[in-house]
Amino acid sequence: MIHTLVRSILAVGLATTLLVAPATSASNQPNVVLIYADDLGYGDVGLYNDESKIPTPHMDDLGNEGVWLTDGHAPSATCSPSRYALLTGRYAWRRRPVGVLMPWAEPMLETERTTLPEALQSAGYRTALIGKWHLGFQWPWRDGQRPQDEELLEQGWISLAHNDQFDWTRPLGDGPLTHGFDYYYGDDVPNMPPYAWIENDRVVGADMVQVRRSALISVGFTGGIHGDGPGQPGWQLDQVMPALVDRSAGYIRQAAEGDEPFFLMVSLTAPHTPVVPTAEFDGTSEAGTYGDFVVQTDGAVGTIVETLKDAEIFDDTIVIVTSDNGPEFTAYRQWKRYDHQSMGSLRGLKSDTWEGGHRVPFIASWPNGGIEGGRRIDAVVSQVDLFATLAEAAGTSIGEGDAPDSEPLLATLRGQERSGRESLVYHGGTGNLGLREGDWVFLRGGGYGRFPLQVWEEPEWVRLARKVRISDEPGDQLYNLKRDPGQTRNVIKKHPKVAEDLREKLAAIEASDK
Repeated sequence: MIHTLVRSILAVGLATTLLVAPATSASNQPNVVLIYADDLGYGDVGLYNDESKIPTPHMDDLGNEGVWLTDGHAPSATCSPSRYALLTGRYAWRRRPVGVLMPWAEPMLETERTTLPEALQSAGYRTALIGKWHLGFQWPWRDGQRPQDEELLEQGWISLAHNDQFDWTRPLGDGPLTHGFDYYYGDDVPNMPPYAWIENDRVVGADMVQVRRSALISVGFTGGIHGDGPGQPGWQLDQVMPALVDRSAGYIRQAAEGDEPFFLMVSLTAPHTPVVPTAEFDGTSEAGTYGDFVVQTDGAVGTIVETLKDAEIFDDTIVIVTSDNGPEFTAYRQWKRYDHQSMGSLRGLKSDTWEGGHRVPFIASWPNGGIEGGRRIDAVVSQVDLFATLAEAAGTSIGEGDAPDSEPLLATLRGQERSGRESLVYHGGTGNLGLREGDWVFLRGGGYGRFPLQVWEEPEWVRLARKVRISDEPGDQLYNLKRDPGQTRNVIKKHPKVAEDLREKLAAIEASDK
């Protein structure tokens, strides 16, 4: 009944928080600010890589005052599935088919599935998402009917849609407001049309035009923009990040004046390609334009933390900084040109089930909640666990059937236990799965993700530099991360019983209905 009421209220644009009773006193509930970077690599942050060529003082300071996790994982090695799993507490591979949403794709979130912001709404929280969504909208097609994929996309990922096909005066359906956010401001996906701001459920301004992708870039490099398409006149991609940071800081200042706790998800568009740092960050790293964009990402974290402190609510706020997956294919270029390894000592990139595809920076702080002291935590954790963790911190229970794969991390973050997860399912770019259990990792079909939008197979010079033995690699792979953290030796022939046990456990988890 609560969900029915919430959805009805959202549909008419009223404030949900006025109609749901908090589970506990708001004074005992922390605010939550989740800063979700896009394609930030494990080795891009100084805390995780002593040899990084990119200064990240704000993220480093947050970890040195709070906690930083060395074995924290995105739920998937690509973006849309990670966002789905974080918001639902459910592995994205359970919803098949699932992958990165291409332009004009149908929404990924099921209407009946409870999300993290909905759970926090029921506990009395105001909720907001600022930035990237990438879980789909019901777009306002002028004739009310979505064209077939072959009419909309070339090569499966390049948009063919034209502005004349839309009525931008109409609302966008099945977006953030449908799934628990009271407020949304963002651009959906930076390198996909529409190239425009969306506020709540509408494009800001109806003066949309057909935009050529070549006109979107003023600095940096593209890395793949998904076609021409509808957009706002004069749209420039390098202005997206500053606008998101300003809007996030403004939301925090306004929310700090209220009596309700708030959940703000700041979904950054950096350092994902197109790599477009603003002029003030030019030359601020030793890793080229990409490194400068990471510095700008770190600056965004600094601005948000400073805003919380200025509003005198930092100590009562859970701040989490992490990334939706590992670094993109440009990481090999950074390594070769600047001797900077975005994946750190890990193997693989975005899309891969090797560790570099999904093991990411994971930093947390909550001074008044015991998440402090600059502690390093080596437990295995996943972003899929944030649902149960933040619900526990908010003092609310999880409904039956909700967040089926989420495990609470609060005790681990507080240093009361360090066990973390006993097992974790890995999810690669084409739906390939792996299983982590203790120090063992079993990768069904191997670790290379074969992401369909790029051809970025691990170069031979990378394998040589890491001394990867590839003679035994075709097919399934088994690694012991304690002995071989860089995954250079596939030991599946040496430990067939371990591999078979993990293969069977993975199949059983995959077959379970949640």
